[in-house]
Amino acid sequence: MKNMMKSVLVATAFMAMTLGATASAQDAKFAVVDVGAVFQQLPEREQISQSLQREFSDRIENMQQREQEIGQLQERIQRDEEIMSEDEYNQAMMDFQQRVQEAQQAGQQLNEEMRRRQGEERDRVLRRMQEVIADIAEEEGYDVVLEANGIAYARDGFDISSRVLDAMGND
Repeated sequence: MKNMMKSVLVATAFMAMTLGATASAQDAKFAVVDVGAVFQQLPEREQISQSLQREFSDRIENMQQREQEIGQLQERIQRDEEIMSEDEYNQAMMDFQQRVQEAQQAGQQLNEEMRRRQGEERDRVLRRMQEVIADIAEEEGYDVVLEANGIAYARDGFDISSRVLDAMGND
């Protein structure tokens, strides 16, 4: 009898918690945001791209010049191979290989630094977007804001992406 009473009490408590959670969920106000689409439409994204291009333009030009010099050296070696002594040819090939290796290392370094800076700028924009989403949620009384790509379905009225985009454009 005691076990049966315990079971009934546990079941009653569980049902009360479930009903309470259901009532709270029914009263909750939801919204969705397509963060990727908002990010792609931001005018600031193009400005960031141009700024990064300017930031790295000298190094990019330097890499292009290196590649051109390497191409010219390769052409010279191929053109003059017949008239070069074996020592001259070996020295030219070592110089060529060294320049190629240095250019590859510099290129990898440049690519890594550009990716890092792009990531920093993307993260800065996404943090600001998160703040804007939180502000809109507070102002409009949303209890939960979900990423649109992470849900199977939401009616159009739940999508606040355009409001987020507008708010970010007005900052």
